[in-house]
Amino acid sequence: MANTVRISDLDFVFISYREPNADENYADLLNIVPWAKRVHGVRGFDNAHKAAAEKSETDFFISIDGDNRIDPAFLLQTLDWTKTNPKAVHRWRAKNSINGLIYGNGGIVGWPKNTCLEMKTHENAEDEQAKIDFCWTVPHENLHNVYSTTMINHTPEQAFIAGYREGVKMSLDKGKKVKPEEFMQTIQPFNLRTLLTWMSVGADADNGKWAILGARCGCYMATLDSNYDVTLVSDLEFMSNKFSRMMMDIESDMQSYGNSLRQRLGLPVADLDAEQSRFYKFCQTPHRNKGVQDRE
Repeated sequence: MANTVRISDLDFVFISYREPNADENYADLLNIVPWAKRVHGVRGFDNAHKAAAEKSETDFFISIDGDNRIDPAFLLQTLDWTKTNPKAVHRWRAKNSINGLIYGNGGIVGWPKNTCLEMKTHENAEDEQAKIDFCWTVPHENLHNVYSTTMINHTPEQAFIAGYREGVKMSLDKGKKVKPEEFMQTIQPFNLRTLLTWMSVGADADNGKWAILGARCGCYMATLDSNYDVTLVSDLEFMSNKFSRMMMDIESDMQSYGNSLRQRLGLPVADLDAEQSRFYKFCQTPHRNKGVQDRE
């Protein structure tokens, strides 16, 4: 592999499953990256990313989630392999369309093709930690810059599932469940702040309350239901069926889960209305990009 490579010389693969806004997001991507390929409908995160790797004709490729819209400025960047590990997954941050959070969730990902093909995660995992996310068993470079927006509020179901999955994952310690009495002392400060934002902010956004409810429900199940299997968040078909089966009154359920989390975990979950959510997001320090390979 050469020491440098232009982003515009890499293959891009759009990975979609059942995102309701996937087609319009792919059309937007093609306007920016006309050579972008697509993998659609492959069940399982590991399987879908391996299918993307098979489509790539470059040794390092870029994956774009079905609910993600990229910043054209990303195409102007050049990667220098003396700055980061060329065999590691490169994950850039994204801005969340509901709560304004900026972190790796839903962002652009750069994959060494061989690393992707050889990994065993999620549905193919041999290690318990690997069933939840890529980051625990696959080498990662978590990078500072933001080059996309994760658009996860097209429908109530999409918003709920996005919130639920992060509610579960942010309630774990290195992919493992945490005892309720140890929760506040065990969860990493960044993850705790991120979790609380998911569970409190976004009433001003379309379907934002569904994401808030999903996050509260996910945190509750992961922490307060001893029989809950946290690996189920990796099965999007299961998650969709779960949403369809749930009989929800969004306002009363938000209150019910919020009260349980406050009382049983000591979490300062806030019931912010639309105006308060807008104020919270307005007061956040604006993100400033640095070098494309600067780490978090």
